[in-house]
Parts: sequence; C-alpha cells; structure tokens
Amino acid sequence: MADATSARETGSKEGCVLAYDVKGSTSIYKGTLTSFSSGYLTSSSDTSGEPFAGVAYETVDNSSGANGDETSRVSKTGVHAFAKGSAAVADLGVEVYASDNQTVTTVAGNVKVGRIVEIRSSSSVGVKIDGYC
Repeated sequence: MADATSARETGSKEGCVLAYDVKGSTSIYKGTLTSFSSGYLTSSSDTSGEPFAGVAYETVDNSSGANGDETSRVSKTGVHAFAKGSAAVADLGVEVYASDNQTVTTVAGNVKVGRIVEIRSSSSVGVKIDGYC
C-alpha cells in the first residue's frame, strides 16, 4: 500500500473495553485484575501461563454458573491503582505481575500486568496496562 497523502481516520477510541465469557464457578469484581483460563475470564492470581485480560469494568457473579453463562467487560488500557507490598521511586518503569486480583509484584513468572508509572503511596502504585484491543 502506498503512503497516505492526506489525513485519515483509524477508528481509535479513548480506552478500550471488551466483553469476555466468564469461567464457571467464578466471580469477577469491579477494579480487579483478570486473566484468561482455558479461554474464559477469571480472577488473576500468581498462576503462570494465564494471559492477562485486563481490569474488570464491572462485577459479575458466575459462582453458580458454567463456563460462559455470564460475560464481563474489562478495561484493556489505562493507568490503574493496585497494591504493592512496598513501593518506592526506584519501582518506576518496572514491569509488574499479578500476585492476586488486586496486588502486583515485581516477581517474574506470574501473570504479567504492565509497568509502574506512578507511586501513589508506600504500598500503592499506578500501573499502565497495555492490553490488546
């Protein structure tokens, strides 16, 4: 394809929120980290091999349902606040991983979430997530 010679629309949006089928026997809570387990949305944990999905946009209770009985929307982009055991200026720019569905750690091998872009307190950080939309 040739170079563009005028302005063009790309269809981009501010932020990105997508919906996914929720894993059976699972509850997703607004503002928590989510991952994919066998293709279904679940709460993030320190389980390696589960791709990061995003930050839950809403609470969905599928605790008594089967795989895919409920769907939940997740935010795929942006900066979100999460707990971190000990946060310091030296953490800026460092990649973080899910320790549980509301806590990040710098220990590699867990579900990769994003990078620390701000220190909010000695135990809270702003994490820039860059999910795929």
